[in-house]
Amino acid sequence: MADLFRAADLLVRRLLRILTVLLFLVLALLLATNVALRLTNDLATVLSERGFTVAAEAVRGIIPIGSMHWFDEIVEMCFAAMIFYGSASLWAVKGHFCVGDWISPRIRNFRAGSAYRLMIALFGAAFMAVFFRYSLRLTLHSTELTTVFQIPKSLLYSCMPVSSFIMLVYSLADCLREGKALLRGSGADPS
Repeated sequence: MADLFRAADLLVRRLLRILTVLLFLVLALLLATNVALRLTNDLATVLSERGFTVAAEAVRGIIPIGSMHWFDEIVEMCFAAMIFYGSASLWAVKGHFCVGDWISPRIRNFRAGSAYRLMIALFGAAFMAVFFRYSLRLTLHSTELTTVFQIPKSLLYSCMPVSSFIMLVYSLADCLREGKALLRGSGADPS
């Protein structure tokens, strides 16, 4: 059973990391495309204003200058998903900065240190439970559509309950680990 949990943990971590990197690449590609289109449009405008209408038409003919009026919609969706899935990825590997990282090693008594880490894990789990509840409610009750593509906004919002659920599961696992360490007393690994 422990091997199954380890395999699931490894799979979740990899999927989150891959998804976050892919979303970042999509954002970078969209940004580069938008900048290139704007620069091309500016070049064609400058050429046209200077009397080089043939050259301006050639630029417009070679590189069709299309409108990216849908740009904001896709960027909003990708950016939100990247932030929330990236946060879940960091949460899974304990990559977030935590005040506990500074305080915990300074507590000399093992039980007190374990109790402190358990308290921090419980606060994290409580926050994730509240965040999951309200983000799920927002997602399920959303009826709006995006302006251009008419994509349900619930799809945009879905990254919040999914990532908060993942973080909640990892928080509960931390609570169990720290609770066991507290009950064992001493000699357990505090990390």
